Amino acid sequence: MTREAREPVAVQAVRRDEEPVAYEARLRAEAERLADAGARLLEQAAALEGRPGVPDWCVPTLHRQAACCRRAADDLAAAAALVGRHADRCAGARAGAGPVARRRPR
Repeated sequence: MTREAREPVAVQAVRRDEEPVAYEARLRAEAERLADAGARLLEQAAALEGRPGVPDWCVPTLHRQAACCRRAADDLAAAAALVGRHADRCAGARAGAGPVARRRPR
């Protein structure tokens, strides 16, 4: 395979064919998944806390990982809100009016 025929290595965060509303919904869904993962990590930490044979680093590590998931979920939710506001402004500019009201994905 020649160098030109290879697939690009970089991953596009926004697919070119994806509308802003769909991208916003995808970001919100990813935020929910990360929040759920963080909650599961906290459940695991609670289940392991105080049990014999559990390494002393295990529970604090699960807590740190859960905090990272929560932070990433918050960041994705904030990004989704920004995409939504941007889409509203763009739609309003195209229509020649102020921001357009639209149904926001939840």
